[in-house]
Amino acid sequence: MSDQQPAAKNYVAIIDIGSNAVRLVVYDGLNRAPFRIHNERNICNLGADLGKTGYLNPDSVKKALNSIRRFSGLLAAMKVNNIRAVATAAVRDAKDGKSFIDTVQQEFGLTITVIDGEEEARLSALGVLANGFGNDGVIGDFGGGSLELIAVEQGQVRHKVSLPLGSHRLLAEKSRAAQVDMIEKHLAGVGFLKDCAGLDFYAMGGAWRSMATAHMFMTQYPFRLLDHYQVGGQKAIEFAELLSQQTPAALEKTVGMSKKRLRDIGAAALAMEILFKKISPRRLIFSGTGLREGLVYDQLSEGMKKQDGLISGCAKIARRISRFDDLKGFVVLARWMEPLFAGQDAAFIRLMEASCLLSDTGWFEHEEYQANHAFERILVMPFYGIDHPGRAFLAMTQYVRYKGYVRRDGHYDDIIKPALKLLADRTVDLAATIGLAQRMGYLLTGGALGLLKQTELELTNKQLILKLNESSDMLNADVIRDAMQALADKMGREAVIK
Repeated sequence: MSDQQPAAKNYVAIIDIGSNAVRLVVYDGLNRAPFRIHNERNICNLGADLGKTGYLNPDSVKKALNSIRRFSGLLAAMKVNNIRAVATAAVRDAKDGKSFIDTVQQEFGLTITVIDGEEEARLSALGVLANGFGNDGVIGDFGGGSLELIAVEQGQVRHKVSLPLGSHRLLAEKSRAAQVDMIEKHLAGVGFLKDCAGLDFYAMGGAWRSMATAHMFMTQYPFRLLDHYQVGGQKAIEFAELLSQQTPAALEKTVGMSKKRLRDIGAAALAMEILFKKISPRRLIFSGTGLREGLVYDQLSEGMKKQDGLISGCAKIARRISRFDDLKGFVVLARWMEPLFAGQDAAFIRLMEASCLLSDTGWFEHEEYQANHAFERILVMPFYGIDHPGRAFLAMTQYVRYKGYVRRDGHYDDIIKPALKLLADRTVDLAATIGLAQRMGYLLTGGALGLLKQTELELTNKQLILKLNESSDMLNADVIRDAMQALADKMGREAVIK
């Protein structure tokens, strides 16, 4: 056995020292769709006493230092060299914030950057924009010590502000009336809010994200995934009002969450309620990315920033999992299928291309379970730049590609019912068509998708035609005719092989 030390990884680590939690997230590298390989947080509540004393909570400082000690040891073991450590509202506002930073530097040799409110807002906005949404609207990040609001227009940050309205500061007030006055006072000073009426609102921060979890529980949403979860604007106001008026004990029974997680939710809901009554958002959309992803995105080259996050992420998955490590083959598959979808818009073609990149990710599993596992995996995979209906669509394509059936004897399989609640019947049929076409492409080529260049698909008003050239006789087989017939039946055409 070799005693050589493993090489340093190209991983990127973010240490985020917030008012509530101290967090370590390690990503798989500087790329357009970074995946988390380690995600750990410790609730330290550094800002718990800040509103009363102006100092960091002493017990919380001990917890935070213990967490950072552990994080430093983990990063050394992981051989991570690219480490960015930032501190936000609690440390930057506390009278003893510099002392805390100096202690971390002396004990662990770790440089912490204390970012101001506007920089925190900018980085949070980058984290949302990197996730493929928020090009126009308002981004809000509700933390323990502050509330950042960012107005975005055509993908550019136009206005940003950081307000001392985090959960710790609100909970330091003695009454609900005092909390309301505090929120109203600070929001009144944000001039750009008058131009934000009717826009989408993108929410971040632990307490606001807990509200998303609560809403999914109460509405019996078909699957649990926070990122891109949406609530209509008026319903969001009513929901925030409901939560802001209940005690943690009552909420524990209503939303199925622990008291520990619900401690800040009343203040968070009150802040959202008052804000939303001012701007009447079109939709409330929760973002699973924010400051930490913004810190990674900020380090990318301009060329990499312009890449499509969904396609980049799917390509990364394809390189790691598919059999032949050949991204060109997936491009060939997509181009081969395009004649079946003439007239579809760019958004559809993007999803089809993403589906093709994912089309060889279940090959190593037992055939009896490939369809179900592909569906469940893709429905909740850590993609960037895709909403819940889009996820359901991709999951459906792979369910069918791996011999799952959209309908059996007039009934749907239970496994796909979460997707059926999010997709119209016509969209389900389009997803099934993609899956059937992919299945035929793999049967034709055995997965060596470059062979598809020897064939061509043509769709007429009455026929689905597969054209084989003179050198592709070996591609013609009974199993191909069966797959061709299944696809033609789905499209309401006669199957023809030439």
